[in-house]
Amino acid sequence: MTRVFAYARLRLHWGFIVRQPGASAAQTAYPLPPPTTVAGAFANPLARILGIIDSYPEKREALPVTNMFMSCVLKSTLAAAAGLAGSTGVAVYEEPSRLVGSPYKGGGSFAKAVKSPIYIGSQELLPVQAVGQASAPNAEIVLAWLFDLDRLVSCSGVGAVGVEDVEAASRGVYRLGSREGLASVVDGGAVDDTKIRHLDSGPFESVLYQDSGCVIPDSPVVEIPIPSPPQYRERAYLAPASHGSGSSFVIPPPMPARFFLKSGCRAALYPGVEGVALAYR
Repeated sequence: MTRVFAYARLRLHWGFIVRQPGASAAQTAYPLPPPTTVAGAFANPLARILGIIDSYPEKREALPVTNMFMSCVLKSTLAAAAGLAGSTGVAVYEEPSRLVGSPYKGGGSFAKAVKSPIYIGSQELLPVQAVGQASAPNAEIVLAWLFDLDRLVSCSGVGAVGVEDVEAASRGVYRLGSREGLASVVDGGAVDDTKIRHLDSGPFESVLYQDSGCVIPDSPVVEIPIPSPPQYRERAYLAPASHGSGSSFVIPPPMPARFFLKSGCRAALYPGVEGVALAYR
């Protein structure tokens, strides 16, 4: 296993949109991007650097993704996380939006809606629903991705991927979640096992949320249920936050939070950057 640790510090333009998988009528958003979204934020520019185009498997895999490279990214991911920096927080809100409902209508209900008067049929085919978003204009957010480079190369079939490719990708992150979540890179980088500092016990400090199954917090945190790789199942994560934060409103912490590792877990610390540390199994 060749572990690579990538990080990026981003400034958000207005916020981002990451919703619950499979959500339809009540499209709740997450206040921080889940590990899968974080890994995808790095994978997008990495695929461009490597010249990988979108490709789709002939048979659907167990993973809830259709892009083959993203499937490999999730399989190689050891841990990924995000956390707020600076002084601007994030708030989750919902606003009414018209959605295309026709693909979800059966033959009979679709035909009925089409034949109805426009003021009735439009409500069936273009229903108004609450769509969740995370608002964080000009906020700074830190992303971190720890993965097995050998597994990524083997799975994706690319000839070779160097740490310099991953570092270039970390400086090329330009969005979070769906394409509306644009961001500007403030700083970024990537290192391999020779430079990663690993801890098997004891405390560490981080601005990133951590898997609650791996850590015991010794600083103010807020518990956020978010989907975890590789199967997108929700799990409880502990996000460093100031007092007054909640699951839909997160205020950046004044300093990195302190965590203690639980038995069976390790922590990877990015060298030279305060507060960028990930706990993983």
